[in-house]
Amino acid sequence: MRKPDPNLYDKRREQIINISAALFARKNFHEVRMDEVARECGVAKGSVYNYFSTKEDLYLSIIMCRMESLLELLQHRIDYKQTPLINIRRIVIHMYSFMSKYPHFFQIWYKEKLNCERHSHQKIGRIFHQIRNLLKTALNKGIDGGVIHPIQTTITTDLIFGTIDAAVIRGRTLSTEQRKEERMRLFEFILRAIGTEKALEMHAAGLDNPGEISNYDSSV
Repeated sequence: MRKPDPNLYDKRREQIINISAALFARKNFHEVRMDEVARECGVAKGSVYNYFSTKEDLYLSIIMCRMESLLELLQHRIDYKQTPLINIRRIVIHMYSFMSKYPHFFQIWYKEKLNCERHSHQKIGRIFHQIRNLLKTALNKGIDGGVIHPIQTTITTDLIFGTIDAAVIRGRTLSTEQRKEERMRLFEFILRAIGTEKALEMHAAGLDNPGEISNYDSSV
């Protein structure tokens, strides 16, 4: 018997994840049926189970696939040798751009974030906290460097994530060019809330954006 092509297997699995994400974004978990997933994917119901053992396995795979990609993106972009403002800016803008690019994942993320915070699933909770800790670390370094006001970084991290979520929701009706402007306004709004006078002066001088603005689009 010929062995299945691993590249074809991965491609088909990714296709099922992408199509299913739209279903789970529109409906609650208990409302989605596996035969509906199969119909949308154009395959037999049994074929879906070749890739995912249960509906929960499929659902968690959707979340894990995108969260791992987001975490990898942020880890790649953050450089703690740079000034804290650069890293805070990168986190805010890359998260906004990522969520805008994957709206179905964002809808699932938005619904499930409280569950992640309660560690409803160990793997999801671990990645979610890794993402949160990237921002917390950047904020703490900003406090030490005198560019961020002395704040409670755990609460501030949650507030910043909530602000990003609100901006993504608002941006659904915006054009691509308008979203580019929106993400810059988003960072400036956050900076004015938490940044010191020194931070605002650095921002005005462009010292928190070392000629990398085009990378925000090519990286997601």
